[in-house]
Amino acid sequence: MPLQVIKDLSEILTTSDGLAGCIGLSRPRVIQLANEGILDRDKNSKYVVADNIKRYIDYIKNGGKTTQSSDEFQADYWEEKAIHEKAKRELTEIKLAKIQGKMHDARDVELVMTEMLINLRTQLLGLPSNLAPQLAGKTQEEIYDMMNREIESKLNELRDYSPALFEGECLENDTAEDD
Repeated sequence: MPLQVIKDLSEILTTSDGLAGCIGLSRPRVIQLANEGILDRDKNSKYVVADNIKRYIDYIKNGGKTTQSSDEFQADYWEEKAIHEKAKRELTEIKLAKIQGKMHDARDVELVMTEMLINLRTQLLGLPSNLAPQLAGKTQEEIYDMMNREIESKLNELRDYSPALFEGECLENDTAEDD
């Protein structure tokens, strides 16, 4: 059979096996790419050779991703822009809440609370040595009342929470972050 030269490849149709042979893929992979919309086939499962080779090359050039139309790109851009703007707004709201004293950094809360609890622990551990001389010779009820008063006074110090406790810490940390 003599070799025939075809100048217009846009009319040549082939099967999934034929296209697989042209582009070096397996038949199942060609079918998968067609199902994903990367390759194009007609209603008889025939592939236009030239068109599908170009589509496959574009797919490979895009790193195995389908090309986006201009409309899809615009939609993605505006979606990403909206996400970015939302994140910026949330960050601004957090900064404002910190300035207004309605919110504190977790590290500041941890630092202040740790300091308060260490002070409480020290004071509670010092109670026996402070109270022992005062409790000598007292009745059980008097001992109970004195100990109860001292413990409650130490615990009441914890109750006196003030946002101002965190302000000093915030200012120290903010200046450290700015450096």
